[in-house]
Amino acid sequence: MKMINITIDRESKINPFVQKDSGQLRRKFDLSNLNNTFSPSITKELNNPFEEHKLDTRKKQKTKFSKDEIDKLSTFEEILQYGIESIKLKDYYFFKRIRELEELCAEEEDVEISLESLKSMFLFVGTIGNISKPSSLTVNDNGFFHLGWKKDKNNSITLEFKKDYFSNYVIFKPSRHISKRIILNGSMYVLDLIDYLHNLKIKIHRYA
Repeated sequence: MKMINITIDRESKINPFVQKDSGQLRRKFDLSNLNNTFSPSITKELNNPFEEHKLDTRKKQKTKFSKDEIDKLSTFEEILQYGIESIKLKDYYFFKRIRELEELCAEEEDVEISLESLKSMFLFVGTIGNISKPSSLTVNDNGFFHLGWKKDKNNSITLEFKKDYFSNYVIFKPSRHISKRIILNGSMYVLDLIDYLHNLKIKIHRYA
């Protein structure tokens, strides 16, 4: 586990993970960073219609999520379908959004979905279960999934899922003592990150 950095907010220096914009993605898609915390992301608004994206939901919740099982999967379709079958959510928006992002990436020559990032995100979401609808779900130009929740400028979480079931994170919390917000950032194994969020009394399934 890497050292956790705790800092008081300074608007110009809040992002330990920023990468340069690819330019190519910016020309073709709108870009969105929750609080400018991570690298540029391919994105559309989460409330866009998804009728054109077909998902096989007939086996929804037939399987209990297992890291050992998802480790065996090697294609996007296998991983996505396993998520649909095993991750308990209130709606299909999450999986429809992932399908949409995969199709957007397929249109770009230099962008490919990271299957390891997708597995890491599924382990995180599958372990928590019943997450509230995120404020953002995007893919950056390295193919890594970003997932974010935002109540207001002083209460937000942004996660960047990487390989080996690790995630970078940036958390904004209000200070109890001064008017500026506190920033927590670092990198953790996703199950340790879930424990960390519990210790901070941050409940993703109620974060809206």
